[in-house]
Amino acid sequence: MKIRVIGKSHLSGTSKKMGNIYDFIQVHYNGKARGVEGTAALTLNLDPNDYPYDSIALNAVYNVDFDQRGYPVDFTPVSK
Repeated sequence: MKIRVIGKSHLSGTSKKMGNIYDFIQVHYNGKARGVEGTAALTLNLDPNDYPYDSIALNAVYNVDFDQRGYPVDFTPVSK
């Protein structure tokens, strides 16, 4: 599926409640969602080791593939 990145953020730290360390990239895009007329704002979580924050361009189009559980297995830019 093709998506256009409309926002991104890098979240890292330690959870206050359990003390677990977290580190991930959030990519924001518009897409279809159940029960939504038109498009919905959606978020995709990526591993920063696989997809560095600086390599993700805003307003660029990417190919995204998901596994059966809905986790992203591919996130590559669309070549022009």
